[in-house]
Order: sequence, then C-alpha cells, then structure tokens
Amino acid sequence: MRRTIIGTAAALAVALAAIPGAVGLAQDKPQVLVWTDSVRQPGFEAYRDLVADTVDVKVEVIDIGQLLAKIQLANVAGSGWPDVVFAQPGNLALLQSPEVDWTLELTPELVGQEFLDGFGNANSWCVIDGKTYCFKNDLAQSVLWYDKTIFDELALTVPTTMTEWAAAAMTLQAAGYVSGAIGDQNFYASYLWPSGCPMASVISSTEVRINSQDPMCTRVAELIQPLVAAGALDTRSSFDAGFLADVAQQGKVAMTFGPSWFGDFVIKPEASWAVPAGRITAAPMPIWEGDAVAHSGEWGGGIFGVSKHAAFPQAAVDTIKWMVSDPEHVKSGPTFPAYGPANVIWTERVAADPYYAADPAAAMTVQSQLINPSVGPVRMDVDAQIGSTLALPITQGSPIQDAINQFNEGLANLAPSAGYSVSQ
Repeated sequence: MRRTIIGTAAALAVALAAIPGAVGLAQDKPQVLVWTDSVRQPGFEAYRDLVADTVDVKVEVIDIGQLLAKIQLANVAGSGWPDVVFAQPGNLALLQSPEVDWTLELTPELVGQEFLDGFGNANSWCVIDGKTYCFKNDLAQSVLWYDKTIFDELALTVPTTMTEWAAAAMTLQAAGYVSGAIGDQNFYASYLWPSGCPMASVISSTEVRINSQDPMCTRVAELIQPLVAAGALDTRSSFDAGFLADVAQQGKVAMTFGPSWFGDFVIKPEASWAVPAGRITAAPMPIWEGDAVAHSGEWGGGIFGVSKHAAFPQAAVDTIKWMVSDPEHVKSGPTFPAYGPANVIWTERVAADPYYAADPAAAMTVQSQLINPSVGPVRMDVDAQIGSTLALPITQGSPIQDAINQFNEGLANLAPSAGYSVSQ
C-alpha cells in the first residue's frame, strides 16, 4: 500500500509540472518577492504582516540605483526576478523595453477599471503606447511656494500668470529678496517642463522630439535671463551650501517654484532653509500667455511595477494596490499620493499642519491633474543630462538659452544609442 501511495504522489507531481501555472497550485499560498528601498520598506512589511495568513510576501531592501542591473542579471540567469519593485520613474521605459522585458501590463481585468480611474491624470507617466505598466507611488508636481508674510508686508498679489510672476520677482529683488534658485533639476522640472519645452518628448517607442529652439523653450530663456541678470533668481542649487547660508537661511527667499515635497523637505527643516512656522504656503502654477492651462512638471515621484515573470500576478498586483491606496498607510506618507482617494486623505493632514501660513495642499491637488504630458518615460538618463549639460552651465554663468542648447545637444547625442531617432 505504501508503495502505491508514493507512486501515485509522484505521478501527480509529474502531471502538475506539465500544466502551466500548476506548480503554484501545489503550494500552500501565493508568494511575492518585493525589491524596495528603505523608505518604502515599512509599508511593504506592514502589508506582509497583514496578509501573512494568505500570501507569503518577502521584502528585500536593495540599492534602487542597481535595480536595472540586478534585473538584467536575472534575465541572464533565467530566474531570480522580483515580483514587485519600487523604482525611480526614469526606470520605467527601460523595464518595459524589449531588451529588459520585465514589466507586466496592468490591465483593467487584472487591476479593475475603477481603480485605474481613481488616478485621474496622475498615472499618465505609467502609460506607454496606451497600456499601463506601473502605478505612481507619489507625485512631485511643481507649485508656487511663497512667503505669505513677505507678500503681505509688500502688499503683493500672488501671481497667476508668468508675466505677473516675473514682475513680482523684480519687485521682490528691489526689496532685497530672491525668487528661487535655478542651478539644479528644478529648472527643468519647474520651468522647462511646465512650459512644454520639447527636450525628450515621446513621439513613439522609436522617436523623440528634442528642439531647444522651439518657442516653448525660448520663451523660458527670454523670461528668465533678465531676472538672472538683475539678481532676482539665484543660479546656484537650492541645496548649495552657500545659497543656504547666504540666502535661504537669512529669510531672503520670497517665492520659488518647486515640487510638492519642497515645503516639508527643503523649506521647513532646520538643516535646510529653516523658514519659521506661519510664513509659507503654496499657490497653483502661474499660466504662460497663450496656454489653456497652467501646467506643472515633476521632480521625483516613484513607481511600483509588477513582473511578467510573477507566478502569482494577482497577488503581486494586490500588493502594489495596497501600497498606493490603503488609508492608514497613505495618511502618514511623506509625499503627495498619486492615487486620488489617497491624496484626499493625505492632504487633510497637510492642510491642518500649523507650520503653514495657509493650506498648501489645495494647490498641490489642482496641479496633480495638470502635469504637462509633453514629457514621458524614455530609455535614456535625462536626469544625468540635466545635471551635466543644463544645471552646471547655469551655475557657471552661461546664458540661459545657451544652457538649454547644451542640454539639447547632450540629449540628441544620447538618443540614438537608446534606440531613438530625433525629430524637431
């Protein structure tokens, strides 16, 4: 009898192995391997503990900068892929590319159309060729941060157009204030991107548009150059030690464009700008003349993706759905949630924060749906080019248009090696 039972079990195992997906049937519960950074680790671990009886979630903290290399190693080995990752937004196009071929399409059938609709326009970064390949964890939409105390003292009206903003910057300069620093990625995220300057506009999976002479680029240089010459804008980085000591910590920044995380992580901290409580709030982005809406750009905003190799795709998808939508988890998150119902919960907390002179979250909510769609994920390191061919020339004193032209040249030289043709 014992020999018969063993033989039957062995035959069943062979039969199951011949059926696609049947290996999972023999396991007690679905398994999900997560690769994440340390910031997202507690959230994934909370989910792991929540579903411990039904799903086996394993959380591994990795250097997110090594994510692509590690997945490519798994491709070579033919095993070892994570089922879920947290990644930087710039990784998406490479993860989805034929060369890496890691991302699973997040279809309405798998995710739920109502859930997808909950993002509104906030998940557009994750859409390639009309298909969704990730969920945005958070947004880094640009808003206009301003010192309400200074504006009240000078009887200034918060600008609603870029022309008004430039005029206010000159008025503030005459009173001894600056209107931000542009020697870092913020110049791209809060000026060029909102304007619609085509520096890596995706036409298709094989074509990008790069043209620093486009009016959407030249209008930025034309508006900004006189402000730089007058000293109304600082050409150092917002994080530069000299800028912190000489300008920001002296209370001399009256307004600045910046992402939604600027308030809590740049303006407020004692080690950064150290602006006292009760002064700062945010307003929507001013509109460019001739535009229909006042767009934002983004400086940050991570993504969650699921592997097409996942043995339990639904369990993997459920993991990232929880990360972007669970009310208790998102309420205490550090940055503006991309998922609509989640950011309603998050903004209630920020709106009540006594640090701010007025509710800054209302402006963030407006701009969350107005991130300029002219920019999308590409298979090249745009951020590196921003640092070396745009921000660096600005800090070194190059005319603004010359810096934008150098950025154009850097990207245009890089695009062919990433598989793109370049159009103007």
